[in-house]
Amino acid sequence: MPLLKVVEISQGLRSRLEQIKPSNGYHTELQRVYGPTEKPTDKAPLPLALIRPQHDTKTSAAGVQATRVRTYEIEVQFSKSADEAALSAVHVDILRALGFGQDQPERKFPGLLEEDDQAEFRFASAGETTHSITLTIGVLYVESYN
Repeated sequence: MPLLKVVEISQGLRSRLEQIKPSNGYHTELQRVYGPTEKPTDKAPLPLALIRPQHDTKTSAAGVQATRVRTYEIEVQFSKSADEAALSAVHVDILRALGFGQDQPERKFPGLLEEDDQAEFRFASAGETTHSITLTIGVLYVESYN
């Protein structure tokens, strides 16, 4: 049985983020990328990324297929010693890894909604040990139900 399209998307997203290392031309060295069912330990090396699907919405349907948009949160955690520039750099790195603004279609993440992303910064307060940035992106796809 073939993989569901949405499973391919989640695997592809993770694969793109795993490439974020200076040796591949990025600013950030992500130590590990975690999926939605994985939980990093308290001592996991930083920075690390967590990918979580948030919601999935049908936008249209025809026959046994539906066009859908799945929204993902990508949270990157840094040590509280990291500065704002590090969080800003990983924001750019993630968008680059997904092919944002690329003029070569093969470099773009399939279905990425380029006009639909946002980033939220959270800086450590008293008693916290990490800063984080959470990006929200949307991916358009077609799923078959036969």
